[in-house]
Amino acid sequence: MPILKIDKKKVETAIIIIALGVSLRVALSHYLNSNIEPVLALSLLAGLVLGSWYALAVPLIMMVLSDWLIYALDYGALFGWRVILGISFFTWTGMLLAGYMGRALKPKFLFRLKGVAVFTGVALVVTIIYDIWTMFGYMYILDQPLGTTLAGQVEFSIYHILSTLVFAPLFGTGYVYAHEYGVPLFSSKKHKLEVPDDNKR
Repeated sequence: MPILKIDKKKVETAIIIIALGVSLRVALSHYLNSNIEPVLALSLLAGLVLGSWYALAVPLIMMVLSDWLIYALDYGALFGWRVILGISFFTWTGMLLAGYMGRALKPKFLFRLKGVAVFTGVALVVTIIYDIWTMFGYMYILDQPLGTTLAGQVEFSIYHILSTLVFAPLFGTGYVYAHEYGVPLFSSKKHKLEVPDDNKR
């Protein structure tokens, strides 16, 4: 029977990503706009940096903990449990997709000159897919007509795309910087920072 190997450095990195995602999401949902959130970009980053089962576990834990705090502090009385659980299914699985997509990215994408741009571009595509997926979820759970759901989705998607345009390059650049300067939790001996050589064709 295979034994699950636990990488201490990966666990520490996962904890940092989870803590950052939960705290930022809860804070932004109460003080700015709930559509401005860091979890999607961090889920993508977790999949890319940690890989393996972390790509699914980290996004799921971020969503479960932050949802619990948000509903407990604010929205629990607004929705019933049936609605909360139904919506959570779509939002959680949407974030799992982000983690999976991050895992599917080759590490060299992030470590090349245009790596952060590639990371941001993938994050934008995942954001659009996530919004479409959750839109149909809201329409089904809340039993709303398509027109009403689409009308409410426009503003949500605008804020969500803007959110991704802020957090994806921020976290992507932060990881490249940490990797280059050897920050212990994010530096890996297996993946050295690749610097493009203009003399190579």
